[in-house]
Amino acid sequence: MMMRGMTAKDFDPVRYSGRWFEVASLKRGFAGQGQEDCHCTQGVYTFDRESRAIQVDTFCVHGGPNGYITGIRGRVQCLSEDDLQKNATDLEKQEMIKEKCYLRFPTLPFIPKEPYDVIATDYDNFALVSGAKDTSFIQIYSRTPNPGPEFIEKYKTYLENFGYDSSKIKDTPQDCEVMSNSQLAAMMSMPGMQQALTNQFPDLELKAPIALNPFTSVFDTFKKLLELYFK
Repeated sequence: MMMRGMTAKDFDPVRYSGRWFEVASLKRGFAGQGQEDCHCTQGVYTFDRESRAIQVDTFCVHGGPNGYITGIRGRVQCLSEDDLQKNATDLEKQEMIKEKCYLRFPTLPFIPKEPYDVIATDYDNFALVSGAKDTSFIQIYSRTPNPGPEFIEKYKTYLENFGYDSSKIKDTPQDCEVMSNSQLAAMMSMPGMQQALTNQFPDLELKAPIALNPFTSVFDTFKKLLELYFK
């Protein structure tokens, strides 16, 4: 798997798998909608050896530790070399980049694919992840929820080498009670959680009509559905 700043030879999707806590981010544009008030954002990454893809389950708590939880499931998949050659830029061809990775939401085909580039990671402590073709979306990940301000400032400064304005990268509050891996697994197995993550909603028997706006974030739509269901 090929990531910007890392070669296919260097990147190890198995070591990258597991749980990451977002400790700072810059999220603008379509990809960042609905995440403006997120606390405790984290992602669980699972590598599928057969498809050579990574399943991504992302969660956040809105507004504060006692807010409502939303989540979405994505899939990081790389283009084949043949597909890349059809779409590669001259620079990519010149540098002989073999694969290029994108994040897709399989059950939400109307959401365009976005780049998923691990700029740098040591697998055990940090990862810097770009989610846009420009500098509008970046995440600083840590294996622990509160690695300290020096950790965050270090990687904000490091990202300036890639054109990011460190002053615009905001800390993500990690002020929730941290769930253990077993607790997280239990939450994932709760009735309705899988349907929510994959946008496969059950028959909610809504008590009021709902008008869906294609420009409304998935998070906000899910919230509206829940509000109508429990009305």
